[in-house]
Amino acid sequence: MKELIIFTNNGQTYHFSEVTNFRPTTTGFSFTYTGKATGVTREAVFNNTSAAGYALVDEEKEHKRADKALKGIGEIYTDSQRM
Repeated sequence: MKELIIFTNNGQTYHFSEVTNFRPTTTGFSFTYTGKATGVTREAVFNNTSAAGYALVDEEKEHKRADKALKGIGEIYTDSQRM
């Protein structure tokens, strides 16, 4: 699953989790997502005239990277307590 953040031309930001089937179209992009509050899976379409840009990240890879970073912080903290 992926996480998607969309930046609009009017300054709004939209955050989507559990994104699948992200695909560019001739006029923008589309994707499938599951709403956190509702649990309902929906198809969304954005056009290039309303979206200034987007950031797409693999949630599983990002969680593994964060876990590794936190583990490293824990090791540093443990080592500093030994001094």
